[in-house]
Formats: sequence, C-alpha cells, structure tokens
Amino acid sequence: MPHEDVYEVLYTEPAARDRDRLDPVRRATLDKAITILARDPYTEVSRAIGVGEQDREIRLTSQIVAEYMVSRGRLLLVMLRIFDDADILLPED
Repeated sequence: MPHEDVYEVLYTEPAARDRDRLDPVRRATLDKAITILARDPYTEVSRAIGVGEQDREIRLTSQIVAEYMVSRGRLLLVMLRIFDDADILLPED
C-alpha cells in the first residue's frame, strides 16, 4: 500500500470498550496516535509479535500500548493496555 494511503481503523469489542472509557483528554491523544498509525502501521517504533509481520504491538503514548493486526488495507486494534499513574506502588522521582 503506498505511503500516502490511510488504513481503515477497526476495533475489537474489548479494545473499543477500553477506548470509550478514557477521559476526553486521553481519548483525544489516543485518537491522534491512531490517526498517525493508520498512515504507517509498520512504523519503526512498532514491533512484530508472533509469526509474521501483520501482528504488531506499539506504545502509542506513555500510558497506552496497543496490539493490532494489519491486513488488506485495514488496521484492527485488538487490545489496548492502559496504564494509570495513580496505581504505581513506587513512583519514580
């Protein structure tokens, strides 16, 4: 797919639920990161997981990691891992 094309973004139900639970500021940041990822899902800051290159993982923000699949012009967000600084046992100084 040429670089200027944008992949269609889809979410699994669990990933969509996690996305929808974000507060407005974090949701806007996630949406911006996904827009960037949709232009280049094989960006050098992502890494392949499993067999092949289509299953990938990326740290979208300092608090959000995404697992996704790339296939036929589509980017499927399979899972979002969302971290909250409020639940850290030993904060860094």
